[in-house]
This record gives sequence, structure tokens and C-alpha cells, in this order.
Amino acid sequence: MNETALELLDAKPLLKELRKREFRWPVLGNVLGADVQWDEEKFDLLHTLAQIRTQHSKSVLVRLYVSPDDKNSQRYIIKLDQASLVLSREDYITNTTEAQANREALLRLMVDVPVMLGAPEEAAEQQMKPVVCLSLWPRKSRNMYNKYSLSKLQRTIPEFNWLSFVRASIDSKLYPDLSISSSEHTIVRVPQYMKDLFKLLNVTDSRTVANYVVWRSVLSRITTLSRRFLYRYLDFARVTTGTTSLTPRWDKCVNYIEGTLMYATGRLFVDKHFQEDKKHMMEELIEGIRWAFIDMLEKENDWMDAETKKKAIQKAHAVLAKVGYPEFILNDTYINEDIKRLSFSEKDYFGNVMQTLRFISQADIGWLRKNVPRTEWFTNPTTVNAFYSSSTNQIRFPAGELQKPFFWGLDYPRSLSYGAIGVIVGHELTHGFDNNGRKYDKDGNLDQWWSNASIASFNDKTQCMIDQYNTYHWKEAGLNVQ
Repeated sequence: MNETALELLDAKPLLKELRKREFRWPVLGNVLGADVQWDEEKFDLLHTLAQIRTQHSKSVLVRLYVSPDDKNSQRYIIKLDQASLVLSREDYITNTTEAQANREALLRLMVDVPVMLGAPEEAAEQQMKPVVCLSLWPRKSRNMYNKYSLSKLQRTIPEFNWLSFVRASIDSKLYPDLSISSSEHTIVRVPQYMKDLFKLLNVTDSRTVANYVVWRSVLSRITTLSRRFLYRYLDFARVTTGTTSLTPRWDKCVNYIEGTLMYATGRLFVDKHFQEDKKHMMEELIEGIRWAFIDMLEKENDWMDAETKKKAIQKAHAVLAKVGYPEFILNDTYINEDIKRLSFSEKDYFGNVMQTLRFISQADIGWLRKNVPRTEWFTNPTTVNAFYSSSTNQIRFPAGELQKPFFWGLDYPRSLSYGAIGVIVGHELTHGFDNNGRKYDKDGNLDQWWSNASIASFNDKTQCMIDQYNTYHWKEAGLNVQ
């Protein structure tokens, strides 16, 4: 990264992006010229949302993605969900001093950023005040499985053209043979949210809607600009999250490359830092933890009925353990093919980020209608974390996690690794049987395989823990744990 060039460019790369018709921002007025002002008659919410997803890899209002079908875990399907907010709504809506400070910090950021891009402050304040309400949209409780054809979804929520939205979210140059029709099936995570959302949008001034939608995209881009934008965002984060300093540029770059080019960077990491004996030892350790888990399930579990316990044991045996890295990253041809569309420049940090966003925004689309490769996995090998996947009934331990102090290797007593990484293995294994994982069977399909009696017993046992922790009092805050 050429930081001098980045400072000289300042906001120019973002302003260039905002000249595009789909990203024009009402609050900027004629900052970019009279010929590129936002035009209410030409504003197309559907197209803007789709282009923000495909060009910026950002979901605003509606999240569209491709992942395994919950009731047919062998096939990929389109899913629609509520998009995330800037922060949790609960951080803003209460009447506490903290919530009031968060609301004020959010509004000031929403005003200051367009002003920093050239907008008049009075106009920015006037236009962005009503946008705050859209920023605090409540999250709805999820119904796990609501399958619709696009035609049925259109009849259910007619205020939005769902078929056009899905089509517009797919890069036809990348996937010329991927044809989407009204019979395409989707899973809608929160139908009530979608219904309420488009009813609200239909009675909301389109300028406010456009200001909100583009604002969310701009917000995700300001940390790729010059330092004056970084420090302005830091002021906001200092209030809302307690952050007190900027992340060094080199740290941001490394993390960004790890997150976007994860197989290429994972290959470099594995070649240099991962030994095969770690993989074999870890696989042996996992089998030891699995045996102990099943032994406890058989001998110590006194609240599950016999049939549920039998299925639990079957699921525990079926959990697929993945260690280190997916084998395909050792294939040079695969890695090169994966990233051949990318070309980076030291002088164009913003451009580098934008092309990787376009790259990753379409990565999941290519899996649509394909079979889920249950024995494969797609976690970044450099990740220092572990995971459980309910749809594939996998536990995953990337190479980055298999380092000290979690994993000690053959030169140390096995007890050290059992006490460190073993705890994590047990933790991930139990995710297959917690209040979410228990909803999926041994094959990763959404299925109530617990009896109602076992569910009631489980809830009774957990209530005991809830009651215990609710009694813990934090004197300085004057609050109990919830």
C-alpha cells in the first residue's frame, strides 16, 4: 500500500464511485456536478440494493446468499434474510445515557461524512435526521424454515420484484448459463420482517430511503480512505464500542487479504507453519474426545429418553472432523484459477478493495443448485478459531488454531493439548446438541429428532443455570447478570 498516494487521493475514489447512477447519494446535492445529482424519478431501490451486493459485497435491508437447504442439506439454495444493522438496535433505543450517546454519535457520523465529502452541513443534517429511524429497524424472530418459489413470494409480498432482484444480484458475465425463473425456490428466514419492511418503505419518502441505502454502503467504505476519515470513524467507535486507537494499516491489510483471498494465503501459511504430524495427533485427540462424549451420553445422561439418546449417539458418531486445511488448496491450478481475475496495484488501495469485494460477492452464487460436498470444507486455514457446521455435521479446526497455546504437539505431554485444544473440541462437539444444533439430524437436515419430553427436560436443566446466573450481582453497575 502506498500511504502517501492514499492521502493525496483522499475522498476521490469514493466520489468517483458515487457518480454511478445506482450509487448516487441525495444528501450530496450537486457536489459531483449538476448532471450527476440524485433523481427521484430515476431512483430504483431494487437495482441499487442489487448493485450494492454485487459491486460492494454489502447487504442492505435484504440479505441474499446461497447456502445448503436446511431440509435437504445435500443441495444449495437461495436464502433471503434481514440484513444487519450498524449496531444492535438495543444499543440505541433505550432511554439510558449510553443509548442517548450512541444515537447522537450515529447521527453526527451520518451528517459529518457527507459534509466531509462536500455536502452543506445544514442540508446534511436536515436530510440525515429521518434516516436514523431506518437505521434502528427492529430485528424479527426467525422462523427457521419458510420455503417459497419466487412466484409464491411475489404473491405474498407483492411490493418488491423478487425475481428481478435475484437476477440483478447475479453477475451474468460470470454465470452466463445460470438462468433464474419464477419457479426458483428460496428460503425466507423472516417473512414478517420482509412484509413489514416493504410496507414501511412504500410510505417513506424515497429520498430518505435512498439516503439510508447509500449511506450504509458509504459507511463500509470510509475506512479505505485517507486518515481524516479513519479518525472520524474512530470518534464514533470510541463512543459506541470503546475503541481508543486506529488499527495499523499493515494489520488491516493483512487481515483483509486473509479474509478475501483465504485459499491463497492459507496455502502460504500451511506451507510454512503446518506439519502433518499435527494433523494426525489432532485427529487422534478428537477421537478420544468423541469417545468420552459418547461414554458420558450413555452412562451419565439421565434426562434423555432412550430413543432420543440412541439418535444422539448416532449423530455423535457421524460428526465429521476436519483438521488443518482443505486438500484443494494444495492444488496450484485451483488456486491460480480462483484468483486469475484479480490484479492489484500498490497505488490504488481503494481499487484493490473494490475488486476483491466484487470477487467475493459472487463466490457463493456459483454453488446454487449444486450438491453440497459434505466431506469438503471452506474455512480459512489461517483462522485462529474452531467451528461446528449444522448443515454438514462437521467440526472444523483450521491450521491457525493448531498452534500454542491451544495445541502443543508431540514434544509435550498429551495432557497439555487435551487441556487446551481438547476443551475446544468438546465445545464444538456439543454445538451439535445445543438448542440450535439439536434441530438438525446426523445428516445435517432440519428435523426434530429430540422427543418433546427430552426437549422439556433440556429446558428444565438450562433454567437451573439461568436462575443461578441471574442471581449474580455486579455491584459497580448496580445490575444483575441476565
